[in-house]
Amino acid sequence: MDGFVRHQIEGASVDIDVVPATPRGYSARFRIFRDAADDPEWHHVHVSGCVFDTREEAEEAARSMAYESVLGRGGA
Repeated sequence: MDGFVRHQIEGASVDIDVVPATPRGYSARFRIFRDAADDPEWHHVHVSGCVFDTREEAEEAARSMAYESVLGRGGA
């Protein structure tokens, strides 16, 4: 996991990791944690079994899914 990007969403830290997919495109995964004691799992971003054309698209999809997940837990 090198090159991940960290975002703050509603008080939670979100790591997003974008990686090249074979034979083309990019895929992404994210994890959410609220304090240093958390050891969250990575969640892969799936969109109808396809990959994203650019790193930016993959990161935006992961950020959107993480945001929905954070809000789904009430931001707590």
